[in-house]
Order: sequence, then C-alpha cells, then structure tokens
Amino acid sequence: LLLLGVNIRECGKRCGPILASFIVAALGTITAACVAYPLCSPLLLKAMGEDGLKIAAALMAKNVGGGLNYIAVCRSLSAGQNSIAAGLCVDNIFALLYFPATSALSNGRPDPSTMEDDKKYIEGKISSNPESDQNKTQANCDEVNAETVSTALAIAAVITWFGEKIGGQAAALPLATALTILFTTIFPSVAKSLSCTGETLGTSLLYIFFATAGAPGLSIADSVKKSFFPVGIFLGMLYGIHGLVLISVRKCVLYWRSKVQNQQVESSNSFVLPSRLLVASSASIGGPATAAALAKANRWDSLVAPSLIVGNLGYACATFAGIAFYKLFCLS
Repeated sequence: LLLLGVNIRECGKRCGPILASFIVAALGTITAACVAYPLCSPLLLKAMGEDGLKIAAALMAKNVGGGLNYIAVCRSLSAGQNSIAAGLCVDNIFALLYFPATSALSNGRPDPSTMEDDKKYIEGKISSNPESDQNKTQANCDEVNAETVSTALAIAAVITWFGEKIGGQAAALPLATALTILFTTIFPSVAKSLSCTGETLGTSLLYIFFATAGAPGLSIADSVKKSFFPVGIFLGMLYGIHGLVLISVRKCVLYWRSKVQNQQVESSNSFVLPSRLLVASSASIGGPATAAALAKANRWDSLVAPSLIVGNLGYACATFAGIAFYKLFCLS
C-alpha cells in the first residue's frame, strides 16, 4: 500500500540534486552497517542468537527506507517476535535523539531556491512552482473515499497473493515489492490516484503492527534488556558513521571544487548543500514523511516534493539491500 506512491521515473525528472544527496545518505547507512556489524556481531549473536544478523539487516533496511522495510526484512528472514520488538524499541530511542539533532542543525539555513544562481535550475528541472506540486499532492490526498480504498486494497491483495504464490513465504514481500514498483511504473496515473489512499491505509496498518509488536509488554522485557546493549552499540555506530560519511563527502566535494575547479563560493545546485544533505539524511533514516516535515518546518519549499520522492525510492530499494546484507554476512 505504501509503495503505491513510488514512481521511479519521477526521480530523475523532479528530484534534481537531492537524488544524489539521498544516494550518499543511503550509501552512508549501508557503509555504516557493514563496518558496525563485524565489530558488534559477537555481542549481537550472544544476546539474540541467529536473530542477531537478521535484526542488524532489518535495522539497516529501516534506516535506508522506513518501518515497512524493517517488517519486510524481518518477515523474509523469519526473525523472532521478541527480537523484532527489541530492535524496534532501541531504534525508537535513537530516533528520539536523531530528529532533534537534525532539526537543530537545519535551523536558520536558507531554501536552495532562494539562492540566485539556482533559480533557473529549480524552475527548469524540478518544477515550475514547487509549492504547486505540494498543493496538487494535498488535493490528491483529499480524494480518499470508498472507491479508492477498495481499489487500493484489491490491488494490494492481488500483488501480495502473487508474491506468496510465486516466491513462497521467504521471498513473498521482496517479490511483492518488485511487483508493486512494476505496477506503478507501467500504470503511473492509476498509482498516483491511489497513492494517498495507500499511504493512509499503509501507515495505519504499520502503526497497528508496531503496537502489536510491543503488546506483550513485560513478557518480553527480559529479551529487550538482554539485547539492548548490543543493539544500542550497533545503532550508535550506524548513526555515527552515517553522519561521518555525509560530512566527509561534503568536505571532499568542497575541497575538489575549491582546489581543482577554483570555485570559492558553493553553488546552490550542489548536492552537498547542508539543507539537501539534512533532508536526504532524514529521508533515509526516517522516511519520506519525516523528510518532508523537516523541509516544511524550515520553509525549504523547493525540497518538499523531492524529499517525498526520494523517501519513496528508499522504500523501494531498502528491503532488497537488507536481504543482500544478510546474505553477504551469512556467506562470510
């Protein structure tokens, strides 16, 4: 349901430099996980058994895409319910630290579209009026009715059935993800008309799942306490290295442009502009909704629509990245 808003063809046309920013952010998370897991694996495996690698893969996927990717990877790898709840619990604590920090770093920074040398770029390649895209999205979101709900649920049910029938339990969700992306690419107008309905239904169901994951309460308290430290170390390294990658890429690009290209003033269409990197990082760590919220809060109007698109791109790719991560470390 959430993937009905994904349109791969829109990414290159409407995202502009923030697409490159998001790729850097996503690769930062993947790099961080690949560095952190070998160091944390003894602790994770001791605390969670074979679920240690599965939860690490799911957390990497969650911090490239979002909650739906965490669930998809956990289900595909048959992770235990206690381990799933423990991973969510620790990740939510780190998110409570990450989002205020991102908000503080973004405070007072200008919208790239207000910088003189980027106006033509914004007008020509991203949108003639970014706020109009936002208004159109809002208009579509108002069209949630019985017809769109029934159509979205029918499409989701058919795709899920095909995924389970062809891929079995292990590959059902990754295959359903691929089929949904194929559907939105072939029938973009139909998918666009159902995107807000899918987001409303999908987000509601996702919250219900998160609530049921924590429903056992005290019965899983020992499991959460046992795994809190190793999962916390893994996530601490993941978030930290993610940030270091973004900072390092920015510094390298600025050095290259100042020393090699003799550009002393940073161009506003640069993909390493702080506002773009912060929104891209938020899209990777928190998903499209949090990225758009960050852009709106800082009045970065030109980044609102692109942040939603790249966030949905994360949804589309993260499940496959998480499973690939698991397979890689299983082989090693």
